[in-house]
Amino acid sequence: MKKILINIISGALILVIFYFLGREFAANWSQIRSFPFHFNIGILASASLVYALMYLIFAFGWYVILKYLRCNVPLYETILYFFITQPAKYVPGKIWIGVTRMKFCKPHGVSHSITLLSTGTEAVMEIFAATYISLVAILKTNMFGQYSIWWIIAISILGLLILWPRIFYCLINIYLKIVRQEPIVKDHHVSFWKLLSLQLLYIAGVLCLGVSSALFLQSFAPVNTSHFPFLISIGAFGYLASMLAIFTPSGLGVREGVWFFALRTIVAPHVSLVYAFVSRIWTIVMEAILLFIALLLLWTKRRKQKVSI
Repeated sequence: MKKILINIISGALILVIFYFLGREFAANWSQIRSFPFHFNIGILASASLVYALMYLIFAFGWYVILKYLRCNVPLYETILYFFITQPAKYVPGKIWIGVTRMKFCKPHGVSHSITLLSTGTEAVMEIFAATYISLVAILKTNMFGQYSIWWIIAISILGLLILWPRIFYCLINIYLKIVRQEPIVKDHHVSFWKLLSLQLLYIAGVLCLGVSSALFLQSFAPVNTSHFPFLISIGAFGYLASMLAIFTPSGLGVREGVWFFALRTIVAPHVSLVYAFVSRIWTIVMEAILLFIALLLLWTKRRKQKVSI
């Protein structure tokens, strides 16, 4: 009954979001139809490469988390497993990536609980990183004038305090309890410096996400480069919103709504609508390409192992 109710709420929320986006789409149809849709291939390629780099950084982050949890999964396999399991995020609920990873991690002696725990830790690090990037990037636009630098310093200090092991593991265990995963026991706690290095890694990944989003917009609807900090903040905040929207698969509709309402402050409404929808298609295509490459590499590796035996 509870599962049915969650599915109903999820479906209703997606329908409401797409209703409002669809209404805007209909109202701006004449401008959208006449939009000169031409990609700058060089900028599009750069955006795609930076987007792929973002996922590579996140994959390495998962590998580091597994190491911290005393699991010895080879780096090469960890990266392949990461890419192969990403499509699971399009299934409603936020546990399916972890569930699909179980099959791949089990042969390496990683228990199901540790696999879910590593995925939950990964999600928390991404949420923190997206929060920092979105806030700092907004402040870099000088929206708060002379006080921006002090806000950036305050956010940096707060970020360091959150990474203090006692505070960090208290917060992460609250999150894990919400998503019904096992808490991190004290034996698996790591030092402040290890948490800091891990957080910086995820900040670099989210920064790549924001940059790739800005470059993708530049590839077909160029804006002044002075807007880049703002665009990076939208990319980070959209990613954050999609992760926190537990009732929608991969933040479907939520991310598009964030981009539409934020982007229309610097471009025409029809351009923000086009970007919101086309960027989602672009990310799905990129994830499909990375999935195909990872599957091919994993199949090749396993075939070689069978031949050698």
